[in-house]
Amino acid sequence: MAFSIKDFNAQLHKHGLAKSNLFVLKITLNENLTFLEENMATQDMTFLCRSAEVPEVAVQTVDFKPRGYGPSEKRPNGFELPLLPTVFMVDSNFGVTRFFHRWMQDIVNYDIDAGYLSEINGGQRPYEFGYRDDYACTIEVTIFSQNQTDKTYSYKFYNAYPTSVGSQQVAWENAGEVMTLPVQFAYDGMKVEATTTGELTGDTNSANGILGLLSSLNTFGQALNNLNRPRNIQDLVNTVTDVNTILGSLR
Repeated sequence: MAFSIKDFNAQLHKHGLAKSNLFVLKITLNENLTFLEENMATQDMTFLCRSAEVPEVAVQTVDFKPRGYGPSEKRPNGFELPLLPTVFMVDSNFGVTRFFHRWMQDIVNYDIDAGYLSEINGGQRPYEFGYRDDYACTIEVTIFSQNQTDKTYSYKFYNAYPTSVGSQQVAWENAGEVMTLPVQFAYDGMKVEATTTGELTGDTNSANGILGLLSSLNTFGQALNNLNRPRNIQDLVNTVTDVNTILGSLR
């Protein structure tokens, strides 16, 4: 069939085309990070996100020769979660910069202004890392349709946190430019709108086995939650002893 520009335009008019500039990025902080909103409200951060590069979904492959010789085939053997790169516009009060620099300090305390024995967050000394549950959050990127306001496509990133707060160039000749701040996020799970959410299935025996395992894990998790976080060597020794005791009770 010969190419028809009329049919081409008709299909474009029928389906429309998505625009890459119609999006919002929403950060949902956990209860331990709400103090960050003293610098900039997360609702306002939504409008200051200039760009976001939604990571690819790709499997890692390995070469395989099904006949032992000849051309190789690609077989999947792994899956990785790439970083989420974003760029934020900096406000005149530098609230965005303060927001992310303070967030990074919760991940690793890089401030040594008061010396190496100073502490923040009740015991985090310079260059000590915090606990991920304290600084991880949820990030959602929603893309909007140009033609239909009720049509969107969303990406949700779980346990996300910044791995780098990028450099900022300052120069006399940049008088007409807006200052921006590149930020990259890591995460441990991603939900794409098109994917299907799984369900627990299986026969009665396997279900009982799974429920029994979940019950044990729940008890184990509750016990671990009751442990005090170590702040020195002796605390660490005591915590390891308590963990070994809990593990022994599950055998």
